[in-house]
Amino acid sequence: MIRSFIALSLSAVFTLSLSALSLQAAGGVPADKIFPNSTKGFVSIRSLEELTTQWQKTELGQLMNDPLMADFQKTLQQQFTSRLEKTFGLTLDAVTGLPSGEVACGMIAVPNQIPGNVLTMDVADRRQQVDEYLAALTEKLIGIGVKQSTEEYKGQKITVLQFPPPKVNEAEKSVTEKAGTEKAKSTPAEKAKPVDRFAYYLFKGDTLVVSDRLYLIKLIADRIVDQTGSGSLADVEDYQIVMKRLQNDMPQGAAEPQIRWYIEPLNYGESLRTLYAKVDPNKKEKPSIFTTLKQQGFDAIRGIGGYVNLKSEDKESVYRTFIYTKKPFAKAMKMFEFPDGKSFSPPSWMPADLARCTLVYVDPLKIFDNFGTLFDAVAMQGEQGVWKDIIKGLEEDPAGPKINLRNELITQLGTRVLGMSHYAKPITVNSESIVVAIELKDGNEKPMIAALEKLFGTDPEMQGTPHKNYKLWRRIQGEAVIMPVEIEVPSLVDAAPTTAKKTAPPKDELENPPLVFPDGALVVAKGCLFVSTNIDYLITILDRLDAESEAVKSMIREQADYKEIDRIFAGMGLTDKPHFLQLFARTHETFRPTYEMIRQNRMPQSQALLGKVMNFILEPDGEEGSRKQTLDGSALPVFDKVEKYFGSVGVYGMSEDSGFFIKGFLLQRAGK
Repeated sequence: MIRSFIALSLSAVFTLSLSALSLQAAGGVPADKIFPNSTKGFVSIRSLEELTTQWQKTELGQLMNDPLMADFQKTLQQQFTSRLEKTFGLTLDAVTGLPSGEVACGMIAVPNQIPGNVLTMDVADRRQQVDEYLAALTEKLIGIGVKQSTEEYKGQKITVLQFPPPKVNEAEKSVTEKAGTEKAKSTPAEKAKPVDRFAYYLFKGDTLVVSDRLYLIKLIADRIVDQTGSGSLADVEDYQIVMKRLQNDMPQGAAEPQIRWYIEPLNYGESLRTLYAKVDPNKKEKPSIFTTLKQQGFDAIRGIGGYVNLKSEDKESVYRTFIYTKKPFAKAMKMFEFPDGKSFSPPSWMPADLARCTLVYVDPLKIFDNFGTLFDAVAMQGEQGVWKDIIKGLEEDPAGPKINLRNELITQLGTRVLGMSHYAKPITVNSESIVVAIELKDGNEKPMIAALEKLFGTDPEMQGTPHKNYKLWRRIQGEAVIMPVEIEVPSLVDAAPTTAKKTAPPKDELENPPLVFPDGALVVAKGCLFVSTNIDYLITILDRLDAESEAVKSMIREQADYKEIDRIFAGMGLTDKPHFLQLFARTHETFRPTYEMIRQNRMPQSQALLGKVMNFILEPDGEEGSRKQTLDGSALPVFDKVEKYFGSVGVYGMSEDSGFFIKGFLLQRAGK
């Protein structure tokens, strides 16, 4: 599996995404001194051999050696090897067999240049092996139409490989031509020009350098010679602060992290956007989401980094993350000022069979007061004042609910938020249910019940459903009403109880608007405002509220695996240490839906939150369910046969003057 993990990473890198590996570089110089200060994303493995050894000791490593996984592992390696070779010419054996020390990769964005990726491998004492491999590789590639040439750079030979454009089979060609015909009805037809694809190899000193940009391979060649590391990633102040904070949490005398990584999130995202950009001369470019986020104050996030260790500190894995920020926060970034909490024990009504249980402290008023500019910038594409008009309309529109949303609803919310997820079996695309409970100030339910009645009571698209002594509110999908100067505005359950006086979008954007969670609902109960993605599961929680005294053993906090995580938290001093987040998860439950959807080759159709996020990231402009699954999971055994390999996870988060520190760990499955 470690080979497949490496192949997956590298194939992603050379399809212009970040993934990777690294640490000690040529001559003992750390990789962060070889990579330049223009590196926007960087991941490192200190020793590939050590990582492989530690991986094999873990439960997941043992899972991949289980005979049940043999067919899938073979399929996985074939798919990743094929992708790696087609993308960059490298073979999986080369990546796992050539390095004698570190392997390093990063996304580099030099001003006024196209961003690119660089992979470096410390191959000390393996010069002959590398020469033989490169000779055999180029001979093989030339045989399939790759053109080879060389370029001299400061006395060093750079091997240049130019790949032919990919072949399109007849089925794909037919679909492409049909799509092109449909597009031509509205836009002038354009001839697609294949983009030249190159790979560059340089063997300098004890380091093999691979890149998709010639200027980057020259830049790294210069840096390998420059042993001082001046102008390197290691010299970047933000990087230094992140790595120092992570190191400070390592136990005294502990070994260096097996994996470390660093990213400048907005700059990295902008670099990816540049690489993936599809310019349409007939369409005006939209502002970059990353530029928008910077304007909304998210440039306060200067850098994010992490340490990962396998089979460390008596755990399956330990991971540390630090998000370095600069204060004071501005605009929408102010929403992410988390107060410290003291109570992290789940209430008795949280059931024992949860997949995940999260407790986090937030400031509802800060979120509400600073959300408007982000809403205008993103949802309204920069049209200012829309959010204020919505809030004003809710209070002053004669046809509206006449509610002051801030004073009558938001001020009733407390700071503790409880989240939980559950998966119904058998696993289907709709198995996931998420419930979030926001505690009310002093547990006072009456003001919140009155506020919801006022907000939704006269809204024809909202329905109040009674259940015992509770009233649940849910959205009903009715006929779209097209009004020339009014638009719908999302609310707590993806619905709009009101309208705002703004220019309407095109008619086709208003008809039958899709609901993110069509079965969602909310209710006030047990001193909380409950919001759920599934009304049926929410009702099961409500039923527990009246019977909790009869079901002490069914509480999540009384379960052995939860108690073990809680014991470790206490050993870390969290009982007295101020923090804002605690999370408990059973990976055999949280990963089950993803596993089964992959096994059924239905991950793109998943209605789970993870599935929706993946679809948005991988195909943001596609219709729901249009993405094709790239990984064939048909060889996977049913999850029940392998779930014993998946343990429990604990995570906590702390707010600090310079950012947010998050630490998590994975334990071996209890009772195995």
